[in-house]
Amino acid sequence: MPDIKVSDSSVDSIAERLAGFPLFREIQHPSWQEAIQAGRCMDIAAGTAIVRKGQPCLDFLLVVRGTIRIYEAAENGREILLYRLYGGEICVLTLSHLMQGIAYTACATAEDDVSVVSIPQIYFQRALAESEAFRTAVLISLSRRLSDVMQLVEEVAFHGLDLRLACLLGQRFGRSNARRLKITHQELARELGTTREVLSRLLKTFEHRGCIRLFRGQIELVSPDALSSWMRKRPV
Repeated sequence: MPDIKVSDSSVDSIAERLAGFPLFREIQHPSWQEAIQAGRCMDIAAGTAIVRKGQPCLDFLLVVRGTIRIYEAAENGREILLYRLYGGEICVLTLSHLMQGIAYTACATAEDDVSVVSIPQIYFQRALAESEAFRTAVLISLSRRLSDVMQLVEEVAFHGLDLRLACLLGQRFGRSNARRLKITHQELARELGTTREVLSRLLKTFEHRGCIRLFRGQIELVSPDALSSWMRKRPV
């Protein structure tokens, strides 16, 4: 696969990459050390599909740098973001599927250039069975991600799409620290699990209320206060 490059996988190289994982870098159990020795370093280009639904789960992934988008895709093409993985985090999607011994039930794509450490399944399972420190680190990671997923369920179940869009735009403008976002209506719709048509109508409403200004492939922040007001309480 040309967009995934397996790089230097020496023990020293992997140990250096795992320095950003406080939960795992201090584990000295022999089974975890063997897992590190069996690991591979992979560099993945932005836009590459890392995991597809139905694909067998064969490796435990730790994200060294970059961002991975984890999402659910329906047969009709609709998508909804489940969560994002950033540098210093383990891929809970692969973790849960390895523990259950099942194929992937969601998808993962590199949003930008990503570097990961991949541990083969057999070494992951041995470390999980033999190392208490590794099991504890895994459980802590699972509990943190469960909180994120529960927040998503709450937002979808109890918050209107307009409020979720306002929060998403607020987060995107905050991270970019810029007045304009380069993003399409389709990309936003995919994030929120809705259609482009519904999302476009809602963006037009935001524009009429003076929050944003729409351009082709871009959104300009006109009034941070108006957008923040919408995030606190939906206009009527």
